Amino acid sequence: MTNNQGSPTRRLMVWACALSGLCAAWPGANAQDNPLSGKQIRLVAPFSPGGGVDTLARGLADGLQRNTGLSVTVENKPGAGGNIAANYVAKSSGNTLYLLVNSVNHYANPIMVKNSGYDPYKDFAPVAYLSSFPYIFVTPGDSKFTQLKEVTAQMRNQPGSVSWAFGGNGTLGHFLGVAMERAEKIKGTPVSYRGGPDLLTALGGKQVDMAIMSVQSSLPLIAQGRLKALAVSGDTRNKTLPQVPAANEVIANYPSIVGFVALYAPAHTPARQLEQLIREVNKVVTSEEYTKRLDKDGSTAKTFANASEAKDFFDKEGPKWEALTVEAGLKVE
Repeated sequence: MTNNQGSPTRRLMVWACALSGLCAAWPGANAQDNPLSGKQIRLVAPFSPGGGVDTLARGLADGLQRNTGLSVTVENKPGAGGNIAANYVAKSSGNTLYLLVNSVNHYANPIMVKNSGYDPYKDFAPVAYLSSFPYIFVTPGDSKFTQLKEVTAQMRNQPGSVSWAFGGNGTLGHFLGVAMERAEKIKGTPVSYRGGPDLLTALGGKQVDMAIMSVQSSLPLIAQGRLKALAVSGDTRNKTLPQVPAANEVIANYPSIVGFVALYAPAHTPARQLEQLIREVNKVVTSEEYTKRLDKDGSTAKTFANASEAKDFFDKEGPKWEALTVEAGLKVE
């Protein structure tokens, strides 16, 4: 039997590859070394273009496309608190790899919505923690309210007289508003919108008194004086707005709720593709360009060494949001 590996021609090809660094270009090597080779990637965001989740998705898409050379696009599928987008990704098939970019409502929605159509654990494989998600309580720039305690005082004195808006049922803004009402034992008028741009439109048109939304979406208008920052979520001040108090500086017993944006693949994604995807996403979220994006609104990202580590993290994180949903009594008929 002829030993092809030892033939002069074979040895010459191996040496040439080793010296030139072009082994990946050898026919058949790409498919073997990169399980994502030939794939198109579509990042599905469950909110309107221009909001915080959408902006993160587009930053990730840019980095992935630049690093991999693959076609990476963003598709917006707003509605039903993320339910439409989640089902779309979970049931996807074909050569295009659909990935879900979503916030904490990924776990809240199946609790709130009867027959949501998806299971956040069985139908998805987590890929990355793209960013923590700092939120802020804002009013129009010319609002009579200058502090969050003024808002809560009016809600106490005149129940239902103050409207507060958020970007979809079961989103972080929804949780934060419910937590405010419960901690202060007050009642406002909650109003749900489809995402950050719609919230900004509502504020600009004086359709609502206050919105609870991402720092990322609101920061430019705060800087221009068109929005007024009352408080930030969490138990620490945001480094981009150090003069603005944290919510629990203003409201006693206010919970420390820190949201996030994460990336999920369909559960049926082949293991080798999933592991390669994690490696590629890690390159993007640890890059200087991506880190600078997060620094602009005081966010941070996490990376995972492999799919098992990512699953372990979100298997612990998801139930926290499910419990908050049940505790808050959030239901959508």
